[in-house]
Amino acid sequence: MKKCLLIAVLTIGTLNLNAQQYALFNTKTLFDAFENPAQKAFTLDSSRKFASNLLLPYFDLSGLNKGSSDEALRNLINKGYSNHRLGPFDKDFEKTMYENNNIYLLSFRIFKNHKFHKEMGFSWQVRSETQINYAENKSLGIFENFGKWLTIPRVNVFNNNGKLQSYHQFSFSYRENYNKNWALGAKISLLSGIGYTEFYANNSSVNINPNTNTMHLVMNGTYRANYSNENKVKIADLMPFKNPGLSISLGTTYTTKNGFHLMANLKDLGFIWWGKKSYEGNFNIDETLNDVTGDNAAAIMRKNMQKIETSFGENKKFVSKTTAKADFSVSKTFGAYKPTLILSKNVFDDFGEAALVNTLTSGNFSISAVPSYTLQKQFKVGAQAMYQTPNFEFFLGSNDLIESYYASKEILKNQETQLTGYHRGSVYLGIAFKMGYVVEHPMNMSWMPGVGENKDQKSFFSKMFGIFKKKAKN
Repeated sequence: MKKCLLIAVLTIGTLNLNAQQYALFNTKTLFDAFENPAQKAFTLDSSRKFASNLLLPYFDLSGLNKGSSDEALRNLINKGYSNHRLGPFDKDFEKTMYENNNIYLLSFRIFKNHKFHKEMGFSWQVRSETQINYAENKSLGIFENFGKWLTIPRVNVFNNNGKLQSYHQFSFSYRENYNKNWALGAKISLLSGIGYTEFYANNSSVNINPNTNTMHLVMNGTYRANYSNENKVKIADLMPFKNPGLSISLGTTYTTKNGFHLMANLKDLGFIWWGKKSYEGNFNIDETLNDVTGDNAAAIMRKNMQKIETSFGENKKFVSKTTAKADFSVSKTFGAYKPTLILSKNVFDDFGEAALVNTLTSGNFSISAVPSYTLQKQFKVGAQAMYQTPNFEFFLGSNDLIESYYASKEILKNQETQLTGYHRGSVYLGIAFKMGYVVEHPMNMSWMPGVGENKDQKSFFSKMFGIFKKKAKN
């Protein structure tokens, strides 16, 4: 397949950089409210009571142009190839590639109560998280979904480490105003693992000699994986309620008197139990493979690798962490222009990113430009266009315009990438509606949910934090 492999709703596991939709922060969209738990999705006197994407998924699509990877590998084998690595990567060449795809298949949110502006919602997401360590100009991994040796690349082989995890996420979210300035929110999720693989090679070498038609392979390391025995993706593997897990997200916002909006989140802190079909093992390979050259060189090598693989590993349950993040943002509106500074850091690894969202609004239309820079010294430029009313929203954007441009250019011209056969591209879009009666302010109507109840009623978070307060003496 020499064109584009599109990773759509359930086929997760591509190689794009870690991406969050920063342009959607502080937009009061349905996506913003589910991703940032303390955010509002409803506006008094304007919005209707129920919000949903109506089975129209929030897509976060990423493309992987596989290009000529098979051909490149075949050429390397037929012309001869040698590569060696012992111990950790050379820091001068080490690179890390992150991926975080997030697709909302279904979301539904309710305006619950005027007092404290209570909102609650339910959602179903499919997510994937990938991290690959590789030596620049020496190795690069090409994923084949849920294969047993997922992180072994087809080209410049055996010099990278990595892991991939994909899962369903079923969530309940709740937010409320704590007082005039503070708002608090939480998102509790049940997880169901789809697929997992982790591979670490601490010693590897490959020598291909076309004159003798042999390949000498040496590799030592460890791996963990959850996959089907036939090494193929089945519909049953994509179904939920397998490999259970839990996660939690917590968020808060604070609005200052001079109009600054501050937000802080701890997102998706959780874990997944991978069940009895999982494998874990150590491998110590020193093999010479014969008859590796010719037109079928790539297929021959993969077949031999799978044969070697069956000698290692045992069924063993294990637990994995989700990719938890800590976010902080500050924004302020200046007429039609709203800048938002966002800082994001992964909790369990060294990935971090700073982004500056520049949004211009005219009526119901807005456009955003999002330059960002990571701790891994990678620069990206994203963009987004949005049409939004109190009861309708549509947005379209890309997290990386530069890479998406080159990837689409290759696809349109039917060009082939060199050596690794790799280019990435991304696009995301979403649409949502609000239905029901308008959630008007009590001053504008004779009846509204929550109005007329006990005046001494306290919010959920007020009650929870009240246990730390001293009781008044009689």
